[in-house]
Amino acid sequence: MLTRFLARAAALLILVSAAAAQSRDLGGDADGGTDAFMRKASALLESHAEGSVFSGAVIVARDGIPVFRRAYGIADREWAIPNTPETLFRIGSITKQFTAAAILKLAEAGSLSLDDPVIRRLPELPPAWAPMTIRMLLNHSSGLPNVTALPGYATSLGRVERTPMETVALLYREELLFPPGTGHEYSNTGYILLAGLIERITGQTFERYLSDAILAPAGLDSTRDADPGAILPQRASGYRRVSGEWRNALPLAASAPSGAGMLASTLDDLVAWDRALFSGRILSAASRRAMFTDYGHGYGLGWYIGLAYGRRLWSHGGFISGFSAIKDSYPDLGLTIVVLGNSEIVPAQALSRELAALYLGTPARTQISVDQTVLDRYVGFYRTGPRSILSIIRDGDRLTAQGAGQGSGEPRITLISESDRAFVAQDGAIHVAFDIEPDGRPTGVMIHRDGIERAGPRIDRFMARRITARRFARLPTGQ
Repeated sequence: MLTRFLARAAALLILVSAAAAQSRDLGGDADGGTDAFMRKASALLESHAEGSVFSGAVIVARDGIPVFRRAYGIADREWAIPNTPETLFRIGSITKQFTAAAILKLAEAGSLSLDDPVIRRLPELPPAWAPMTIRMLLNHSSGLPNVTALPGYATSLGRVERTPMETVALLYREELLFPPGTGHEYSNTGYILLAGLIERITGQTFERYLSDAILAPAGLDSTRDADPGAILPQRASGYRRVSGEWRNALPLAASAPSGAGMLASTLDDLVAWDRALFSGRILSAASRRAMFTDYGHGYGLGWYIGLAYGRRLWSHGGFISGFSAIKDSYPDLGLTIVVLGNSEIVPAQALSRELAALYLGTPARTQISVDQTVLDRYVGFYRTGPRSILSIIRDGDRLTAQGAGQGSGEPRITLISESDRAFVAQDGAIHVAFDIEPDGRPTGVMIHRDGIERAGPRIDRFMARRITARRFARLPTGQ
C-alpha cells in the first residue's frame, strides 16, 4: 500500500513540474499562464460550438501531457449523445502518416527500397506508370490523378467494396497529370496504391499489417479501421448539411479509403502516436529523416512540412464523408494539437492554428486560402427567414455578406475563410457555413450570431425577388 502511494505521489509531482514548465513557456506563473490559456481556448471553442460550426473534440498536449482536452457538440444526433474526449472519430487523410510509417518499416526490413519502381512489385500497372517509384507515391510526385475526383465517386464508385488494386485499376485508362517525378499533385490514389503494395509484399491485408507493425507497437489501443459496418465503441456519427438541414453523411464503402484515409482514432491515441513516432520507438532515425524531409513542395512522406508562428510544424489534415480533422505537431516544442470533428463544416485547421497562437501568446494568423473558383460557387442568395434573405458576393479574394428583406438594413460584412466552407466575420461575432453537395454545388447556408442560429436553402434571384418584394431593389447584383 505504501509503495503504491509513493509511486502515485511521484507521478503527481512529475505532472505538476511539467505543468509548471509549460506555464513558464507561456510567460506566466504555474497557475496563471495555464489558466489564462484554458480560458481563452474555452472561449474560442465555445463560440464555434454555440453556432454548430464545431462539433467534435480537441486536445493540446505538451510532451504527451494534456494542457487542454475538451469535447463539444453531438456524437449521435438521432439519440442526442454528446461527444466526449474519448469519442472515436474518422481521421481521413491523417491515415497517410501511418501508411508511410508502414512502408518505411518494410524498407527497414529490406523488403523494399523507396526508390524501387512500383511496377517491379506490381507488374499489372500500365506501362506509362513504369517510372513511378515508391517515394513518388509517398510524396505525391507520381502524377497519379485522384480517384476521389472521378465523376460519380461520392454517389456510386465510392460505395462499392474493392481491394486497393481494384480501386487503383479504375484509373488505368486515365492519363497521368504529369510525367512521374516532374511535378506535385496531392493524390489519394497514390496511398491506396501503397496499401496494395503492402498487401502484395506481406501477403497480409493492409489492415492486419498496419495493426501488427505500427498500431500495436505504438500502443494505440483505440485506433482502428473505420469500417462503417463494424461495431466500434464510442464511435461518432458523421454529418453534413443540405439545404439548411443536418443530414447523415453520404455512405462510403469500408474499403474505399484504404491507405489514404481508412482509420478512426481518438485524441489520446493521436498524441500517443506522436510520442511513439518521434521517440524512435517505431522507426529508425534514418526513416524519420526521410519522413520529415521536405521534397520541394512542403510535403514529406505522409506529412506536410512547414512553419507556423516561427516554429517548425509537421502536420496533416483529414476530410472524409461526415468528418474533418487535423493534427499539428510542433517538434521543437513537444507540442501536439489535435482537432477532430464529426461534421463536414468543422474548420479544423483554423481552430488548431488559433489554439497554437493562444498557447504561444502570439497573434493568430488563421485565414485559409480558398480558391476563387470555390468562392464563386457561393455567390448568390440564401433564404434565412419567411421574408429574409442573405446575399453573398465575392470582393477580390474574399466573400461579403448582407441581409435583405424583412428585418434587414444591416451593413455589408466581410467574411474571413476558416475552411473552404466555413467563414467568420472580422470581429468574430458572426459565423457563416455553407452546405454543399459532393460535386461542390452549394445548397444552403447556416448563420450564427448573438447566440441565434438561422439556416436556409440557396435560392435563385427570381425567388429572392418574390421573398423581398419591394425591398429587392436594394439587393446587390448576384448570380
